[in-house]
Amino acid sequence: MDREIAARLRWVRMYHETGNAGLVCARCGISRPTLRKWLRR
Repeated sequence: MDREIAARLRWVRMYHETGNAGLVCARCGISRPTLRKWLRR
């Protein structure tokens, strides 16, 4: 479970560093709705 949380935190950090949701989703293999959900948390 800790790995899952760490991965999600990486997505959020990467988004804040790049400001590019499409890039983060492509690199991490996630959907934009998934990224948006984690950004709201």
